[in-house]
Amino acid sequence: MQPVTFFKALSDPTRLKLMVEISNHDAICVCDLIERLEQPQPTISRHLSHLRNAGLVTCERKGTWMWYALAPELPQWCNETISYIDLQDI
Repeated sequence: MQPVTFFKALSDPTRLKLMVEISNHDAICVCDLIERLEQPQPTISRHLSHLRNAGLVTCERKGTWMWYALAPELPQWCNETISYIDLQDI
């Protein structure tokens, strides 16, 4: 993971919030992310797609919902950077 790719993907406040929320769980349903961020499903899905394309998250369909998790190949420095972020500061 190149630092430029990582920070570019997280330059949007919504994507940064999504990454923090996802990092706090082994996997989280998109329905929970919609509720926690209080944004419409199309907005959340668009941002999750951006994070997926950047290689920051993975997804798996379970029933009608998609579940998201941090990409297992994400370098440790990425995980550490995300862990320092407080949602209330965004």
